[in-house]
Amino acid sequence: MTSKIKVSVIVPVWNDARRIVKCVNALKAQHFAKDTFEIIIVDNGSNDDTFKVVSEIDGITAIQEFAPGSYAARNKGLSIAKGDYVAFTDADCVPDEKWLEELVNCAEKQKDFGVIAGDIHFFKDEDEEVDEASIAYENFFSMDQEAYAKKGVCITANWLSKREDLLHLGGFNAKVKSGGDHDMAKRLTQSGLRVVFCSEALVKHPARNKSEILKKRRRVIGGAWDKTEQKFKSIKLTWDAIKLYVKRTLIVFFTSDASFKERISVFGVITSIFFVSLSEILKLAGGKQSARS
Repeated sequence: MTSKIKVSVIVPVWNDARRIVKCVNALKAQHFAKDTFEIIIVDNGSNDDTFKVVSEIDGITAIQEFAPGSYAARNKGLSIAKGDYVAFTDADCVPDEKWLEELVNCAEKQKDFGVIAGDIHFFKDEDEEVDEASIAYENFFSMDQEAYAKKGVCITANWLSKREDLLHLGGFNAKVKSGGDHDMAKRLTQSGLRVVFCSEALVKHPARNKSEILKKRRRVIGGAWDKTEQKFKSIKLTWDAIKLYVKRTLIVFFTSDASFKERISVFGVITSIFFVSLSEILKLAGGKQSARS
């Protein structure tokens, strides 16, 4: 007799055959009863061989969602998920072998939780070229799940919720290409649930090079643009970019034990991010579509 599915793991992927295989291998190696969780990989309209590669992997469910955006892909996975819980990670992530076990352990000790936010550590992918300034930037500012949880938000690189809670709220906002995770977490907290940080549930994320960091910033700006409905949103987003730049500059130079060389290198990255933000806002104001990559 087949056991009831307890957790559905949903991973969106777009044009990333190499890293999704590493992610799936880590998921299949989980210290969790094999017949009590399922792995759902949602190809988001890749134009390389990603879907072919994942379709040939035994023991997982591979489906496609052609509406662009990872949140549309996550909703597609959610629509077929069978688990009491749904867990999310990203195609470039490598979950620790006890990841699911720790997420579920945390969840079952909590009342009124909306999200269990697992921890994220960075590593240098041996197949990628990553400069030291970018690694230093990642360690300064990226994916601080504990800080996010205190603000009632979480990112989908390491996330667990009750399936029924997400379905009740209609899933993620599929119209945005970035920021849908924070939006979903806020809707859960507004419904009276909590975001709970779980340090034991670890996902390893490759440190991004500067080009990838700037691409991510373009996606974030696009997501904010898509969500903002007020007039003069270009002014609002510009002001937000200025505030972020000033805040991060103060953090780098006044609240860190990093060396002077590291501070200068990180300041260079955040300055590049600031100017990319301004450039993207101008392009969006001129009619450009928000970026997915």
